Amino acid sequence: MSDDEQLATPEQWAAMTFDPVPIDPGKFGPAWDRARGCVARTAIAVLRLDDRQLTHHFKSHPESLLEAMDTHADLQEELDYLKTHLEALEMAATRVLCVASRLSLGV
Repeated sequence: MSDDEQLATPEQWAAMTFDPVPIDPGKFGPAWDRARGCVARTAIAVLRLDDRQLTHHFKSHPESLLEAMDTHADLQEELDYLKTHLEALEMAATRVLCVASRLSLGV
């Protein structure tokens, strides 16, 4: 941020308005939770191993290269999917900040 840029004040945040976004909560049910959790658990398993341990893990499977490439594809697909949700997460965080500013100012 440059010197001439200023952060919004609590009053400015409190004054911001927004409309609701139509979102079908049914798209975020148990199947969605399972899919996100499965990939997160895979990422955790990969991150807990050093390079030798991870190499050994994949070498211990009959089709090690295929499994490694499938795992890479799954992780990359999840990364691409999550990137599409960054804007929504930023919007939600901003909306909560607006409301928090209103609360702190007693508006």
